[in-house]
Amino acid sequence: MKIDKFALIDKAAFGNVEAAGLLAEGYLKGKYNCEKNLQKALKWGRYAAKRGDELGKYVVKEIEG
Repeated sequence: MKIDKFALIDKAAFGNVEAAGLLAEGYLKGKYNCEKNLQKALKWGRYAAKRGDELGKYVVKEIEG
């Protein structure tokens, strides 16, 4: 199954924590047709991490150390 950036944005904007974590990873690594953007990665990573998402926590740790 192909993960679509725009579907992730829609889901994350409506509170889907898993989508927010995937979106953060996409912006961190340039995956899911997302351009690398650490600011956006951190935004979605923090959102997901605050809600218990492990991928979000990983992204925040990778950026902030």
